[in-house]
Amino acid sequence: MQSVVDALHHAGTETLENVGALAREIPTFLIAVLIVVFFVWLSQWLTRIFRRGERFSPRLDPSLKLLFEQLLTAFIITFGVAVAFGVIGVSFSTIIATFGVAGLIVGFALKDILENFVAGVLILWRRPYEIADQIQVGPNAGTVSEINFRTTTLRTVDGIQVFIPNAQVFNQPIQNLTENGTRRTTIVLQFPLDTDFARAEALLRAAVSSVDGVLPSAQPEILLLGASATAYELHVRYWTAPEIQVTNRIESAVRLAIDNAFTGVDLSRTPAAPKGTPNASENSQ
Repeated sequence: MQSVVDALHHAGTETLENVGALAREIPTFLIAVLIVVFFVWLSQWLTRIFRRGERFSPRLDPSLKLLFEQLLTAFIITFGVAVAFGVIGVSFSTIIATFGVAGLIVGFALKDILENFVAGVLILWRRPYEIADQIQVGPNAGTVSEINFRTTTLRTVDGIQVFIPNAQVFNQPIQNLTENGTRRTTIVLQFPLDTDFARAEALLRAAVSSVDGVLPSAQPEILLLGASATAYELHVRYWTAPEIQVTNRIESAVRLAIDNAFTGVDLSRTPAAPKGTPNASENSQ
């Protein structure tokens, strides 16, 4: 019984000592709380100023604006908490070391996520493409339907959604197919060595120009850019609207027009008559 009484007496004494110590620390604790409250208010005030300044950067992506606001708020509040811990008596070097170790652990654990996040921020900042642009990244081509801090989403012409990690997008060449408003298509055709190229060029130019969707502002080009032991290569170039669906449809129409234009046409060069050889009219005389 005496041991129970002694234990209760010891517990009561220890509790009173802890309460007394806490009471002595209350002013310091209140100051620390007020410091945190001040920094929270400061973060909100600076965020409002940042939002007012957004009118001077209308091209900045809304997602990126929100990210900057959140980072600004997190930095200011974290700094305020560190100051509050310093007031309580925690060493500032200890606070920095704690945050540093925590940052390293999080960095190693979330390496891929952070890599995609940073790439997403850079993409939204530099804006090599926007929503509704058609781009090609590696083997993937389609219309951009979403850009977030982890992936870029493409919708292909087949109606398939492709989610590409931003780090992969950022580390590869990006072809923006619709940025300039027009796009050139090249069709390579082979012709025998004895082809009359003047006639072939005229037929090709007329066939290509007759197709709806081929832009008349830029005349089709017919260029002789390749040859082998048995054939020449003619490169037919023309301009259209840049969308993938449009270029595919017009290329099909152009190929059909060329096939129709050359059906039944003999493009072989007519051998020149030897010098001094009488022509048919002279022989009849």
